[in-house]
Amino acid sequence: MSPKSPLHLTFVLFDGFSNMVLASAIEPLRAARDLSGRRLFSWQVGSLDGGAVTSSSRLAISVDLPLERVGATDALILVSGYGMRDHLQRASVQAVLRKARGLPVVGGLDTGAWLLAQMGLLAGRRAAIHWMEREALAEAFPEITVVPDPYVTDGNIVTCGGAQSVLSWSLDLIGAQAGEALRFDVANMFGRVMGRSTDPVEWQLPSRMTDSALPSSLQRAIVAMRETAEQPLPLPRIAERAALSLRSMDRLFRAHLGLSAGGYYRQIRLSHARALALETKLTLGEIASRTGFSSPATLARAYRRAFGETVRKTAAR
Repeated sequence: MSPKSPLHLTFVLFDGFSNMVLASAIEPLRAARDLSGRRLFSWQVGSLDGGAVTSSSRLAISVDLPLERVGATDALILVSGYGMRDHLQRASVQAVLRKARGLPVVGGLDTGAWLLAQMGLLAGRRAAIHWMEREALAEAFPEITVVPDPYVTDGNIVTCGGAQSVLSWSLDLIGAQAGEALRFDVANMFGRVMGRSTDPVEWQLPSRMTDSALPSSLQRAIVAMRETAEQPLPLPRIAERAALSLRSMDRLFRAHLGLSAGGYYRQIRLSHARALALETKLTLGEIASRTGFSSPATLARAYRRAFGETVRKTAAR
């Protein structure tokens, strides 16, 4: 195929971003350059004020430049994780909008779709976000069609979910820029040997970094659990959606994940409860309702057992 001009991307980081998400975006692009021997991609990393940004794992990351100094670029990609509801004020919204105007690609990774929604860039569009924020995004911005896809390109706007979804986007960007052979070679470097699929189950739960993927029936069960975290289904219904008997489903969970099916389902709901405690000002009762616990007291007991602290203590961080 004929060579294309190098693609230059600007990643704007916000406190609470995931190191894994950023690496999933940039490392495949670096690998594509190394394997091909061509300058297919270039990138820079910025922040609103040019100061260091603290990731979700408390690593301070220095950046190349402040947003105001971003010049010619092909893509402006916002990378956020925790705390996305509080990242943008009126002045910063206007600053991002000025830089984004007219660009071929404007994106949001992980919870970055929330920031794009706050700026009005997703109105009337389809969008993806980390699965734990999917319901909240749809509720807060009803003008957006929130979908469970790993990533969505709608016009010049791209939105991605978590790290594996970002990896899928980065690999497809390599394919579009340099061809499928290089895409495959880079995918192999990162353990992604499965073919691309239209099955949303395979998109949401790509192969683990081992010799084999989770069984598709187990993947279906996990997706069903994630989709119903706020209104849990009885386990026999989950098994039915996964085309398994209850006993077979439980056996698969124990064999591959080391937990019973019920234990894994509860873990999903408790993780969601923790995210709500960190990210919102919801009461204990409201969090219990949004994570399928029968009462605030039931959630409180399960939460303390799981995390060794109360919901209130988590919320105070």
